[in-house]
Amino acid sequence: MSTKKSNNPDETPMMAQYLAIKREHPDAILFYRMGDFYEMFHDDAREAARLLGITLTSRQKGENAIPMAGVPVRAAQNYLVRLIRAGKRVAVCEQVEDPREAKGLVDRKVVRIVTPGTLTEEGVLDDRSPNHLAALCRRRDRAGLAWLDLSTGAFLITEVEPEKVPDELGRIEPAELLLPENRDGEVEEALPFLRDVPLRRCPSFDFDTDSASRDLREFFGTRTLEGFGIDPERMPAAVAAAGALLRYVQETQRTTLGHIRRLRVFQRGNRMLLDRATRRSLELVRTQRDGGREGSLLHHIDRTKTPMGARLMRDRLLAPFKDLTPILRAQEGIAECVEKPSLRAAIREALARIQDLERLTARLCTGRANARDLVGLRQSFERLPALGDHLASAESEILKERGASWDDLSDLASRIAACLVDEPPVTLREGGLIREGFDPELDELRSIGREGKDWIARFQADEIERTGLANLRIGFNKVFGYYIELPRSTDPALVPARYVRKQTIKNAERYVTQELKEFETKVLKSEEMARDLEYNLFSALREDLAAGVARILDASEAVAEVDFVTALAEIAVERAWCRPVVDESLVLRIRDGRHPVLEAALEGEPFVPNDTELDPPERSLVILTGPNMAGKSTWIRQNALLVLLAQIGSFVPAREARIGLVDRIFTRVGAADDIARGSSTFMVEMTETANILHHARRRSLVILDEVGRGTSTYDGLSLAWAICEALHEDLGCRTLFATHYHQMTAMAGLFRGIHNQHVAVREWGDEIVFLHRIQEGGTDKSYGLHVARLAGIGRNVLERAEEILLRLEEEGEALKPGLVRRGSRPRMRQLELFRPPSERLLDELSKLDPDNLSPMDALLKLRELKEKFAGGDSPSP
Repeated sequence: MSTKKSNNPDETPMMAQYLAIKREHPDAILFYRMGDFYEMFHDDAREAARLLGITLTSRQKGENAIPMAGVPVRAAQNYLVRLIRAGKRVAVCEQVEDPREAKGLVDRKVVRIVTPGTLTEEGVLDDRSPNHLAALCRRRDRAGLAWLDLSTGAFLITEVEPEKVPDELGRIEPAELLLPENRDGEVEEALPFLRDVPLRRCPSFDFDTDSASRDLREFFGTRTLEGFGIDPERMPAAVAAAGALLRYVQETQRTTLGHIRRLRVFQRGNRMLLDRATRRSLELVRTQRDGGREGSLLHHIDRTKTPMGARLMRDRLLAPFKDLTPILRAQEGIAECVEKPSLRAAIREALARIQDLERLTARLCTGRANARDLVGLRQSFERLPALGDHLASAESEILKERGASWDDLSDLASRIAACLVDEPPVTLREGGLIREGFDPELDELRSIGREGKDWIARFQADEIERTGLANLRIGFNKVFGYYIELPRSTDPALVPARYVRKQTIKNAERYVTQELKEFETKVLKSEEMARDLEYNLFSALREDLAAGVARILDASEAVAEVDFVTALAEIAVERAWCRPVVDESLVLRIRDGRHPVLEAALEGEPFVPNDTELDPPERSLVILTGPNMAGKSTWIRQNALLVLLAQIGSFVPAREARIGLVDRIFTRVGAADDIARGSSTFMVEMTETANILHHARRRSLVILDEVGRGTSTYDGLSLAWAICEALHEDLGCRTLFATHYHQMTAMAGLFRGIHNQHVAVREWGDEIVFLHRIQEGGTDKSYGLHVARLAGIGRNVLERAEEILLRLEEEGEALKPGLVRRGSRPRMRQLELFRPPSERLLDELSKLDPDNLSPMDALLKLRELKEKFAGGDSPSP
């Protein structure tokens, strides 16, 4: 970068260069390379010192003092990541000129801008999850989404209705989201996720469809995008988002991006859309408790051996298939691996030593791979021939096809093995990378260096013999190079005239000679030349391998799919899962089904299995009643998880299962306030239920738990009843509805296809035992006080609660103040939804003879009855 001379006489050329570069990146912290450190100045230094806990110093003193902070280049990655996680962008400015050749100030420029969505650093990213940069664009009634994992090169687009944007963003989970300037509509659609996702406003012209299409064609080297299955006229919003995303990546990375080799349309037509509530309540990839992976479905079923397989597993769980073909294809491969344990074991043994081919390739193509990365590629490639041999003997279509087109990359492995030593250093400029015998010129330069050590030993011995000074030693430092060292006690008369004194230290004098300097020039030059040559040879190898990126990524994709299949086979054997029958019917029939997460969490303790039967129209909705803690939520969630597992092609935890294809799974389970968005528990519950009623179809599976409990009893019951009616009568979808409203069981007698089931409980005196068995028929008890006793509520509170319960059952919901007093023991009676008038009132009414009452007598009698029963003996009208 050229730098104009500053008008400030106190501003050095270096600071002028820094400020010029900083002006180009005002919104980023500038990592300015100075030797072995990245330095920061002014506000950047203050901010970095605060966020990183590093020392804030100053350059110059007094009034011209400039705040300054720095981090070592070797440790820069950790500091950089901490800044990114604090919401900052970092512009990395490197020396792009060899200081040895620079005339004056070393030229520098920003080589990369690091943002949350463009992180690729090894050891920073979770290797079992993607790191997506996403872009969102609106075109009238369509929203376009594009997302890229820069660490792997996976680049996808889709178009959806605007109301589906939150669900799609929830599945993608972007680390950073790009939006057009001055377009608030996109923000509104993304609101549920924007609290945690860094936003980046880009110029609106970056989202122009025509220029985006042109940029994408130029980047991929194609005349049209049709080869990717993309028509810009039919997907203008998605193409615009992809173009803006590509420009952003090119501007921030400033390097080749050869690992981004294609743009794919996310096939929403054959993938199930899971909304935010469903993903959260089923805890597919993270738990509700702390948002961590541990305890989720993915945590308990992921037996993959490679990072690529793990990411594929996660992707399938978040968007299962809706078409039979990919489901049955995966099932067939899993079944073969289950039935052939030796094949499964051999494949998994080969997979175990394959590193992250996708992310290693990304670093290779962006010029950031070091020698250890290339050795990692070589070690992974060396596992591929054996893996290909095992696949060649497979019979299932999914494995056989992979084996037939297997590329073992043995030529690339040989190239790396011939060039690089087995354990190279991390740094690339200090030598020690290239294997002996690979390059004759390098071998010669190294020979000079080795011979130099022998020469030094001979020179020292010769000098001792010539001078008679037994304490003479040859030393070396970076300041003076080689020198002769003599104790200060040495008689000056004995020091030869050819020795030129160079330095005096506490206990010694240091000298140089013409012969020693000539040798030094020769040796140091050879070492410097050897280091430069090694770096050049390594760079050539890296570029050579980058030319094979398509082959490496194809192999990576194949490895991921094989890993996915064998991992699901492994857990099927480990947990005794069965192969489900998946077909086009509407049947959901499970025999001895088990919860895949809870069964694993029990760690060997028996899990009580249960059956499920849905077969519309005769049996399309089940109303499940029973007390808290008995297992209602477990059972309904369990069925949703089994359907989801079946539709990624997996076996399921059951004795047998038949699952008619489900187009979407909807859940409304649990309740939580969303205070940050101003929504109460009941509002969240009703919003999520409304989403189900708007989007569920006949082939959907709906799981509802305690809908209506967030409001008063009668309001909640009325809503629950009406919601069930709508799901059953209007939508006809398969539904499992768990509730405490025992009155709901009456629906089974009113509607064909609605059935009652309950969780079995055994009563023993005042105690209850949960059997966790789902049985036919309803129940009219909630056992709330029993559960409170099990939870440890004190005896005095329970006795008082029983008194209040009895009076509630007697008087209804609306108790008058002071009506219930401690110690009162009203008679026991169960509260009914539509309770008839009290028995005493009925007795009075039965004695009346309406035919012999005048209108005035009737009014007077009515007043008498009202006054008589106004104390609360009669129910509220």
